[in-house]
Amino acid sequence: MFLALYYSQSLNDMGSCIYVVSFGSVESRLLIACAKNIKEIFSLEVRISSVRLPLNFDRNRYKASDFLSHLRDIHFPHMVRLLALVSFDIYEEGFNFVFGVAQEDKAVVSLFRLHHSEETVFFERVFKEVNHELGHTFGLKHCHSQKCVMRFSNSVKEVDIKSKYFCKNCLSVLTVSLEPYRRYPWNCDKKPC
Repeated sequence: MFLALYYSQSLNDMGSCIYVVSFGSVESRLLIACAKNIKEIFSLEVRISSVRLPLNFDRNRYKASDFLSHLRDIHFPHMVRLLALVSFDIYEEGFNFVFGVAQEDKAVVSLFRLHHSEETVFFERVFKEVNHELGHTFGLKHCHSQKCVMRFSNSVKEVDIKSKYFCKNCLSVLTVSLEPYRRYPWNCDKKPC
């Protein structure tokens, strides 16, 4: 009885939602489109929310790992991952810029270098980087397959070449990582079925 109660309690504590927040000038249409993309690719519920951070967002450039450290203490009900979309440029040690970065259950994607005059191209670029960074939060590494979303991109041209989908090998790893959340499906507002 104790083991069953303990196991049941741990399932109730398990999250099943990916939360998306934004900082800077991020259009709500893009947030909604990203939420639909995440639900399609990861088959988890998605919530768009807001948080305040003690940062000056008038700056145009942030060190990505410093920004992620501010996200560390943010938790929402049933949260399994947190994705931040930011309008400003981000960089990491050894890189002039990065499109995104992930650490543990948090990820950040910068829109700064992904813009394009055609909205569909811009949104598709964002989807690719969102899927890539969330892939890292589920344990995926960079992939050598040219079309796989987990391929490292050092330029916008390289982002355009890859697809927004995972290759067969990466999808296999992702499926195993997502299995606990899919085995006990419930939406963000309800207890397990």
